[in-house]
Amino acid sequence: MEIKLHANATTTPRVRRYLQQSDKSDRELAAELGISVTTVRRWRNRRQVSDNLTTPKVIHKALRQEQVALINALRDATGAPLDELLHLVNDGLGIAVSRATLNRYLKPVAVKQKGALPQGVKALKAGVMPHRLVLHHVPLSLHMDDGGEQHLLWAREPISGWCYARLYAGVSQPLLASWTTALLEACPADIQSIETFGFEIALTGRNIAVNAHPEKQNTLQVTLPLADIIPRVNVEEAGSLLIGLCECYNRGKAQKKLGEKTPQAFLEALRRED
Repeated sequence: MEIKLHANATTTPRVRRYLQQSDKSDRELAAELGISVTTVRRWRNRRQVSDNLTTPKVIHKALRQEQVALINALRDATGAPLDELLHLVNDGLGIAVSRATLNRYLKPVAVKQKGALPQGVKALKAGVMPHRLVLHHVPLSLHMDDGGEQHLLWAREPISGWCYARLYAGVSQPLLASWTTALLEACPADIQSIETFGFEIALTGRNIAVNAHPEKQNTLQVTLPLADIIPRVNVEEAGSLLIGLCECYNRGKAQKKLGEKTPQAFLEALRRED
């Protein structure tokens, strides 16, 4: 019978079986067979005498086109580095991919504009403080199983990446004002200005500057049921999942650029210092 060994193998199956059955010490066997003590110990700790398989134990399937688009949009929206994005995709969305697979599907990051603000610890060293929130409104056209027309309202603090999002069946000025108030109460940063894209808001009783920017309201169409794209939707309603996704990013994993803190902890620490 033909025996296929690893290209760098220094032992045969017969020698490996001898190592496993021998009562001699590791050093004695190494000297007797002309191999290293490490090799002796390796095969004594194994039950089989064949080489381990070199193929991956888990083979990841190709992602759907819609999943690729979602993951890239999530990366662009949060500015999350690869490891933090992997945490969001695996734990937040329930899409099981490896780090290498995820990296392969990411589109190149757009070149940073000249004069773009630094983030995290670098921003603090440059004298840039997290006093600003950027708010967005994205109309959604979902599958009828997911409620049809929906509206995504999301906000981000650019220095830390801290985010806040909610999903609504409709929008109105009172709802926008109520959502913004809840956002400001939840945000741990000392917010002094707000920029909105695609809508206007009026804040009363708050010393916060509001700058509204017009933005063409392109409706994002999703023809497949969300459960076919986001596995977690099978066990959790989309609106709750969105809230959990923000919490997963804000509190879940420390980031190097934030001084090994989560976005939530980074902002809370700054506020305590003020």
